[in-house]
Amino acid sequence: MLLFDADKKQSKQKQGRYSEFQAIVLAGYGHRLYPLSEDNNLPKALLPIANKPMLYYVLDWLERAGVFDVLVITEAVGEYKIGHYLKNDYEGKLKPNMEVVREDVGTADVLRIFSEKIKSDFIVMSCDLVFDLVPHRLLDYHRTHDPTFTALYFEPNKSEGGGGSSGSNKDDKDPKQIVGVDTNKSRIVYVASSADIDEEFSLRMSLLWKFPCIDIHTTLQDAHLYIFKRWVIDLIVQRKAISSVREHLVPLLIKCQYQKKLLDNEDINKLAATYKNYQETALKYSASWNDDDKNSPVRCQIFIYKTGFCGRGNTIYKYCDLNRHMTKIHMDPRVSPSAEINSKAQVGSDSLVGDDTKIDERTSIKRSTIGAHCAIGKSVKISNSILMDNIVIEDNVKLDGCVVCNGAKIMEKSQLKDCEVGGGYVVVSETQAKNEQLVEFRDLD
Repeated sequence: MLLFDADKKQSKQKQGRYSEFQAIVLAGYGHRLYPLSEDNNLPKALLPIANKPMLYYVLDWLERAGVFDVLVITEAVGEYKIGHYLKNDYEGKLKPNMEVVREDVGTADVLRIFSEKIKSDFIVMSCDLVFDLVPHRLLDYHRTHDPTFTALYFEPNKSEGGGGSSGSNKDDKDPKQIVGVDTNKSRIVYVASSADIDEEFSLRMSLLWKFPCIDIHTTLQDAHLYIFKRWVIDLIVQRKAISSVREHLVPLLIKCQYQKKLLDNEDINKLAATYKNYQETALKYSASWNDDDKNSPVRCQIFIYKTGFCGRGNTIYKYCDLNRHMTKIHMDPRVSPSAEINSKAQVGSDSLVGDDTKIDERTSIKRSTIGAHCAIGKSVKISNSILMDNIVIEDNVKLDGCVVCNGAKIMEKSQLKDCEVGGGYVVVSETQAKNEQLVEFRDLD
């Protein structure tokens, strides 16, 4: 009996999936999404995009990529809600593990804290990334070049504008990044924020000697998706000064491609030597192989996605853009079968209505996403807006370019334009507001 059990256990282990990569999904608080990410609403990872949580899209991409070893890392404030979603509501095939960071630290600090759980080459990505890139295009590109890391950048899609109080706020946008790409090998050799550059733009001579042909891009955005070699974790563990992946780790590795002293000072040669390049023999006979590759312990690759949709929902402005796009291409029924729509109400073909939502007569909904269990009264006009779950909209209300959080109530004859309404907030009758955040103020005791 014992022998049978042992054989059975060994057979199960053999049948288990082998995962070439581990995935680390960073599900932070989302400070730039206030008040949407407040405690009385939802953590950033669960904010709905076309009535599905942000986190759903990342997990779906990883599932299609064949990456089954997934670790979702969140902060304490989102622990219960994200944990509940992964255990009870997530319907994918993955079985993600969740870890919680109890302090406010950078993205590289998070990797250092959980370094012992990272056993292989790994993917780091943010929970707010939504894109239609076929997974194996990126993964095969990384396998072919076999670099220290591959970073995904994208050409941002044109915004349709509007949505929330930040819809017309230029300060809500990220500063432009200046990205230098080696013309011959598609290596990323320079990255800096335009905010950090003085009046004159210059490049080091050591960079130009190593990479004489460089394309400078000013319109690319960092998708915050990186594929790293396992030894990079050892570097993060050794160097406590590396706190952020984007601000510290990536620039350091990029500079190591052309600064030999930096390689020696950081002991990167020794760390990289622990990794055996099993593709070296094959690469030697490929058209892309160069003798410099053999002597380069650090190689940083860039994948620029231009032909499809890619965006991050890390600000309200961008979050609204993602909702508009995903609502347009939504494949499921646009109106839930359990929703009750009055025959005299109008729901545009560019809108979504969630489960058990009721919409009364003479109400018009255009370019909007309506969540589940909402009650919308008579003669209501909603355009270019996002309504989450369990929301009450009384008669003769007009909403244009608004985001309304869970459990909010907007009383009769109110008119809101480009506003955010916090979770559980009650907007009193006949309120007129524009470019405002309507939230409950709480004591900080």
